[in-house]
Amino acid sequence: MSDQENRPSSPWSSESHENPLVGKYERWKQGDWSTDIIIGGLDYPINIVAKGNEPCKAQLDRFTELIARIPEIIASSNLLDAPTDEWRNKHPEYRLANARISFIRLHKDGSFYFWLDAYPQDDWAPGFYISPDFKVTLAQWEV
Repeated sequence: MSDQENRPSSPWSSESHENPLVGKYERWKQGDWSTDIIIGGLDYPINIVAKGNEPCKAQLDRFTELIARIPEIIASSNLLDAPTDEWRNKHPEYRLANARISFIRLHKDGSFYFWLDAYPQDDWAPGFYISPDFKVTLAQWEV
């Protein structure tokens, strides 16, 4: 019996697949799929994750709509541009409004979680929990 056959299946293991909407994506054992994709008018790839066996147009449309609304979401969140004064002094040029999107998760109920790029060496990242109707339910700097 090989090591692969002998090892218990982890919910975090995945299989690579192809899809005409997104190209290569990962199907995760816990029932999600994920891919790095350029979407919603962005000029850089982001990691997106959703429930299901494979990406579908309705999910991609939801991601695209969220991306279009992110500027208003950030503005309405009232989240500060820095988690601490020390961080702000270290990165005085950082603004949430100019930050790249790093990751978006679309939950089964239609709500989202996304975080923006910051400075990974500092451990902090701004995270946003969004309701299915694109309202901020929680915005916070997370470690």
